[in-house]
Amino acid sequence: MSPFAVNAMVEASRQNVELGELQYRIGSEIAKLTNNDAAYVSCGAASGITLAIAACMAGTDPILSEQLPNTSGMRNRVVMHTCDRGYKCDVAIRCAGAAIVNIGDKQGASESQLRAILNDKTAAIVLVDTGHSDKIPIDRIVDLAKNRDIPVIVDAAGSVPPRETLWRYTRDYGADAVIISGGKGLRGPQSTGLVLGTNRMIEGCRYHGVPNTRIGRGMKVGKEELVGIYAAIKFFMYDETDFQRVRIRQIERVAAELSCTSGVTIRRRGASAIDILVAWAKREADYIEMAKSLLHAEPAIYVGHSSSGLIVSSDCLDEGEEEIVGAQLRRLLTEA
Repeated sequence: MSPFAVNAMVEASRQNVELGELQYRIGSEIAKLTNNDAAYVSCGAASGITLAIAACMAGTDPILSEQLPNTSGMRNRVVMHTCDRGYKCDVAIRCAGAAIVNIGDKQGASESQLRAILNDKTAAIVLVDTGHSDKIPIDRIVDLAKNRDIPVIVDAAGSVPPRETLWRYTRDYGADAVIISGGKGLRGPQSTGLVLGTNRMIEGCRYHGVPNTRIGRGMKVGKEELVGIYAAIKFFMYDETDFQRVRIRQIERVAAELSCTSGVTIRRRGASAIDILVAWAKREADYIEMAKSLLHAEPAIYVGHSSSGLIVSSDCLDEGEEEIVGAQLRRLLTEA
């Protein structure tokens, strides 16, 4: 966390507040900072998705909201691209009582497939910000959805920075909500998330959340986290460029450390991450073993893996730690 967020949380811990009022006030300020109509602070991005889906199905209807997660008589189908499935939002959607229906396949989907599946039981369309090139363009999805009064929600939990993610999907493309993690790139409390979007969507989230005794009653955000994420966003909006520049410089140093290692190919993976491909690795199991070896080294290095390489990100590094990461990777790959 940024020191500004930590200090704000300590100060908030010494105060007594009316929690619902603080949630509303901080949401209003975050909305202004992020160029949105309204904002709600959730206890993590996943709970933000659950509350947003509850808002899509039951709105602020007192009878329907008390009924959740039983969705009998409601719009309760959430449309997703098949290639977006398997991410953490799946379970968050089902927690609200909704059923997920797929369009397309692992390669993508077409607009005609989306048109065919939308009906009077569709509660929402959920997109995951994965950068998959063969998904239906979001502007087309929003146009089709608005004609049928179907909300569009974008899960962009890990897509900050850049700061534009905070308003690109909502203000620029017209989605009803974008979900952001309060930790990760925002460097706020790990137990916070953001629902940014329309007044109608945020009103529904507040209605189902704390301190009301509805489906979000167990999803409490304390006063410390509310103040902490507000401070983090203020700092992020001021400092995001420098913060991202450091992350880019760090991952470039890791890549340079490995540039002369035999049998190793480096590919850029976004602004602050790289894929490391090793000539002799023929299957994902080989990369899993490499990742385990790094995790059990001294000092331990945590990397991701896929069927085509190791995944190294600088997002969680302090300045200087990229030297340790690069040295450990070079040692592992040279020995191999």
